[in-house]
Amino acid sequence: MLRDLTLQNYRCFKDFHIDDLARVNLIVGQNNSGKTTFLEAIYLLVNEGNIQFLLEVLNSRGELTVEPSRQRNGEVVSQRHYQTLHLFYGHQLNNFGGAIHIRSTKEEPLSLKIQPNPIDQQLTLPGLEDLVLGGDLFGELVVSYGQYSKIIIPIRTDGTIGDSRYLRLGNTSKLVFPRGSSNQNYFLTTTNISFARLSVLWDRITLTPKEQSVVEALQILEPDVERISFTSRQTSNSGILLKLRGQPHPVPLGSMGDGMRRIINIAMAAVSSENGFLLVDEIDTGLYYQTQTDMWRLIFETAKRLNVQVFATTHSWDCIAAFQEALDNSEDSSVGKLFRLSRRGEDIRAVEYTPDELSVAVRQSIEVR
Repeated sequence: MLRDLTLQNYRCFKDFHIDDLARVNLIVGQNNSGKTTFLEAIYLLVNEGNIQFLLEVLNSRGELTVEPSRQRNGEVVSQRHYQTLHLFYGHQLNNFGGAIHIRSTKEEPLSLKIQPNPIDQQLTLPGLEDLVLGGDLFGELVVSYGQYSKIIIPIRTDGTIGDSRYLRLGNTSKLVFPRGSSNQNYFLTTTNISFARLSVLWDRITLTPKEQSVVEALQILEPDVERISFTSRQTSNSGILLKLRGQPHPVPLGSMGDGMRRIINIAMAAVSSENGFLLVDEIDTGLYYQTQTDMWRLIFETAKRLNVQVFATTHSWDCIAAFQEALDNSEDSSVGKLFRLSRRGEDIRAVEYTPDELSVAVRQSIEVR
C-alpha cells in the first residue's frame, strides 16, 4: 500500500508531495487542479513502468496520431504515434524541469523515471539513428523502474514514439522490459469498461465469493437483483443479463440505466483488484446521490477484505457527503481520507482532511472542493 507519493515534472505537477495516504482516498479539487493526472501517475508507478500502461494513458487522453506507413513489401498499414510531449512539465522534451520522477518511499518503496536523451548524448540503443520514424529523430526515451528495469524507446523531435509493433524493428536485444506487476490494478475513467474486458473479469469472478459482492453492489440500485450472467457475445443490450426477483425472464443490463452500468464497472474492478490498486476518475458518474453512501460502504468493506488501495476523484458535494457518512459509520474511521488538491499558479499542494475535520465541514457546509 502506498503511504506517500512524490511527483516531479509530470504534466502539471512540478514538485508535489502527498503523505499519510489511507486505504481509501477521495481526491477533490477545482478543474485543472491535477486530479486525473494524480491517478495517472499512480497507475504508471504501481504497474512497474510497463510500456503498455504508458501507451494506455496516452491513448485515453487522445495523445496519439494514426499515420500511413509503407512497409517493405509495398503494403500500406496504419501506424500509431503516441505524443509524449505533454507528459512533461512545460510540454517540452528539453524543458527546464528535466526528467519525470514518480516515487513512493514509505512501506512499499517504488520509483519510476522517464528521461528523454537527445541524440547528441551517448545513446544506449545502438543503431538508433538508422531507424525510420517518418520524422526527425530526437533520440531516445528511457523509462526506468527502480534500479534494474529499463525500457528504451526511439523518440522523434515532435515528441512522438511508435507503438509496440514499431519497437520490434529496433535492436530488441537492448530493450529490457520489466517483469510486470503481479497485482491487479484497474484505472476506471468516466468511460465504461468494454464488454470484452468485463467478460474476462467475470470469468475470474463467477462461482467465487466475489460474485456475491458484485450482486450486492447492483442491489444498491436495484434490490431485486439475484444473479448476473454474461452471454457468449455482446448484443445491442450489452450482453449482460440480470435475474430479478419475481421476473420469469432475464433482463438486459443495458435496459437498467447508466447507474447500473457504472456500479457494475466499479464493483467488478474492485473485487478484481485484490492485493492491488483501484483508481476511479469521477466515481459518482451516473449514480444518484442517495445511493452513494451504500456505494462507499461497499468500497470500504471490499478494500479492507481484499487488501485493495483505492484512489477516487469527484467534483460532487453529494459524493463527499456520502463518503463522510459512510466513514462515520465505519468501524475503523482511518480506512478513508479526503485530500483536496489546491492550486496557486504553478504550485499544487495537497490539503488533508481528517475524518473529524471532514465531519465538521459537511455538517456546517464548509466548502472542501
